Amino acid sequence: MHLQIIISRLSNFLFYVQKTDEHNLVKFDLQKYLSDEDINLSFYRKSEDRIWKQIKESVGEEGREQIKKILSGSTFVPYWHKAYKNLFLWKQYFQSNRLLLQQIIFSTKNLSGIKYFAVVKIPIYLISNPTSRDKEINAWFSWTPDENFIVVEIPCGLKVPNHFFPVGVLAHEFFHLMLRKNKSLFLKTARIAKENEKMLTKLSEGTPSRIFLEELLISSFIPEGYLGEKYFKTKVITYTSTPKKLLRWRKFIACNLYQTAKEYINNAQQIDKKYLEDLIAVIKQNAK
Repeated sequence: MHLQIIISRLSNFLFYVQKTDEHNLVKFDLQKYLSDEDINLSFYRKSEDRIWKQIKESVGEEGREQIKKILSGSTFVPYWHKAYKNLFLWKQYFQSNRLLLQQIIFSTKNLSGIKYFAVVKIPIYLISNPTSRDKEINAWFSWTPDENFIVVEIPCGLKVPNHFFPVGVLAHEFFHLMLRKNKSLFLKTARIAKENEKMLTKLSEGTPSRIFLEELLISSFIPEGYLGEKYFKTKVITYTSTPKKLLRWRKFIACNLYQTAKEYINNAQQIDKKYLEDLIAVIKQNAK
């Protein structure tokens, strides 16, 4: 298995402009243009030629030339020279740990109730974040019936670690995509989220209830849950106080569903209504 990891200059440029003041160097609202969701996503899933064609159609020839000028003659150039080197090291990191990722994927396929999932067909875009001071990477996925990809945001200058937590973060995003391949399980999760929408909305701080529940479901296994312990040899952190943020809720659920998650994994059992109900029960018992 060889991961399809992509380091794209234009997708990194998109992120750079959104996070810095480079958008002030052109005569039109570049930041507003690049914040359009369809245009934003196209910077990841299209070739450079198609992206430039799209830019010309949207902002005209003059606008396209202004963007090209920023791309080749602004502060992005020295930034990109440094960022690319670091992203390449991260690419090597993920490739060198692809067999570990494959082992985790095998378990999550069982949990998702699917037989086939081609990891190698999912593009993974590495993006350098020029403003983040986080100690860990962030990742998100894009899904449509016809096209999927994952974006891994890496704080600029964050060095490749000597542990495997980032592999778990990547596996977490693949898990999201796998759940969508099992339409029955995906709809079941959405239905339970709808039934508990009032409670979940109160806790999620703006995150849609279905997404909030799905995040907790996946985190009960990886990277915070039992799968993280099984493959990374790290202990699941014990949390007793009621969480207030999504990240704390993820860790809290991973702790409180540890034994249940372990049984499902060791028995190669698919996530079912009972598991989802157990998850909701933990939330209800601790929601305030």
